[in-house]
Amino acid sequence: MSDDDLDVRARARIGSVLSDKWTLETLLGVGGMAAVYSARHRNGARAAVKILHPELSRHAEVCERFRREGYAANRVEHPGVVKVLDDDIVASGPDEGASYIVMELLEGESLQDRLERGPSIGERDFLLIADAVLEVLEAAHARGVVHRDIKPENLFLLRDERASGAGVVRIKILDFGLARILEAESITTHGLALGTPSFMSPEQAGGRGIDARTDLFSLAATGFRLITGMRIHEGGGPVELVSKMAQLPAPPIRSVAPHVSEAFAHVIDRALEFRREDRYPSATLMRVDVEKAIAEIDARTKAALDTTAHAALPELSASALEPVLPPVVPTQRTPRRGGGGGRYVFVAILALAIGAVGAKLVLDPSARARWLGTAMPFDTPTAASSGSATPIPSSDLVAVQDAAPIDDASADALAMSTLDASTDATPQDASDDDDDDDDDGDASADAATTDAATRALDAGPPRAVKKRPYPPKKKPVVRPRPPKRKP
Repeated sequence: MSDDDLDVRARARIGSVLSDKWTLETLLGVGGMAAVYSARHRNGARAAVKILHPELSRHAEVCERFRREGYAANRVEHPGVVKVLDDDIVASGPDEGASYIVMELLEGESLQDRLERGPSIGERDFLLIADAVLEVLEAAHARGVVHRDIKPENLFLLRDERASGAGVVRIKILDFGLARILEAESITTHGLALGTPSFMSPEQAGGRGIDARTDLFSLAATGFRLITGMRIHEGGGPVELVSKMAQLPAPPIRSVAPHVSEAFAHVIDRALEFRREDRYPSATLMRVDVEKAIAEIDARTKAALDTTAHAALPELSASALEPVLPPVVPTQRTPRRGGGGGRYVFVAILALAIGAVGAKLVLDPSARARWLGTAMPFDTPTAASSGSATPIPSSDLVAVQDAAPIDDASADALAMSTLDASTDATPQDASDDDDDDDDDGDASADAATTDAATRALDAGPPRAVKKRPYPPKKKPVVRPRPPKRKP
């Protein structure tokens, strides 16, 4: 029967009830020996039901091997093996007489489905899977059970626990239908090779005796297929392929995929040795090398990351470690002409202005009185505010006390000495150092400064400032200026 016919028949079973107990709900997959469904028991429990194809059920030997799957799987007693809950024979209907077994229902996907879905599986990913498979094979081999059909379709990755943060992979090994219990070999194969040709060991393909090392070969063949994308040998059909697997050694994996790491290649090549005496003697020893290869790959990856991160950093010199300060921009200064004579002219003008102010204060008693805040006789002090004059109590004014009267002769002498001092303050060579343009600028500055001084005198003294009411002060004493004597 063709694959299409098998698929059509398998789908036709959906909705039927087996033994008045299991209702078939969904088709999970169809293989060369059986079809698998998700089913629900009449009590509400869910499970997977595997039904042997009717044409194979007519062979008692095949039926016995099929039922023995449950015995072999339950004998291993490991959580990585699918538990078989029940087995029976279809009592009526189109599949009457067909054998079926009931297993725990898994959530996830097979390694073959993962490979077809993508992305590709890397070396470390497969080594983690191999480590989990070898743990199950340790338990199976210790109980005398050889699986004999390790391949991607029979390695199931649990959906909820496929990979944890610690790098642990949880898997289930499916289909112990071909498992050989070494203690009971009453069922013979008549020299036929049972298994999947691409993953058969040489002794299995040749129909010779097998042991635990057959499973190790099949696991390494799975890794070869996943990493290289190729089979160990290629053939035009199953018969040719089985013949090559039985007679030709597997090529070194790096001859097909040079990019493979040495640690990974060491594990795969040793497990694929043609002579089983040259392979790993047990799953335990192979698992030791698998874990070493994982550690070496992790160390190499870490070193590569460290090197990349170091190369990405710029070379830092001592100057690069100093604090970065903004550049100092020099102030643009206008060059002086005439050797700096303009500066001396400014000083001379300032001296003249000071002298003029001083002379006016000395020669003009009223100006001096206004400037010093001293009222003239019989005058009332006022404060300027919005164009009006408001009398200010004499107690709130700051008076200049002990001001000595100055006679006319002393005032004239003081004015002359101030003018002489202002004139002497001007350097003799100021006009020599400057050109005509500077002289014009100095004259203008002189006139502006003198006008500013005159306006300051005309404006009078600064506004009288009220003192704080606390603490109280004595009333200011205003001394009248003596009458001016005639010469």
